[in-house]
Amino acid sequence: MKVIYILTHPVLVLSLFCTIMINGESFGGPYLLYVLMAIPHGGIHAILALTGAGIILFGYGKYHRQSKFIIDPLLNIIGTFSLYLSLLFFFYRSWDYNEGTFAQTVPLLSIALFGAASFGSLIWSVTRFAKTKPNELPAY
Repeated sequence: MKVIYILTHPVLVLSLFCTIMINGESFGGPYLLYVLMAIPHGGIHAILALTGAGIILFGYGKYHRQSKFIIDPLLNIIGTFSLYLSLLFFFYRSWDYNEGTFAQTVPLLSIALFGAASFGSLIWSVTRFAKTKPNELPAY
């Protein structure tokens, strides 16, 4: 059980998301670099990535993955889908330039690791969401 808890940890998911390797025609690097370069221009993938990371970190920082609150798994699910949308918009808008990402081993491996950890985190959150009773809301 501890191994699953570690492999689905929100910090690990965000770390793997930031280190997804992107291979462009003349430039390559971790996805975090592409997000940081798109922030001044208001790139939709950067906004979604920062929003998703913020939601996941807020949920983890406030509730510490405690299954007695219904809001924690919900925030984790919303944040993870925001990360997925960020990658979807990024590759949709720059497919011709970054198609080499899906032809090399290291970028594919980094995407697979992020996918496995984030999918595990989603399953973890959905099971916690199903186990939580609706009347157990956090006290403010």
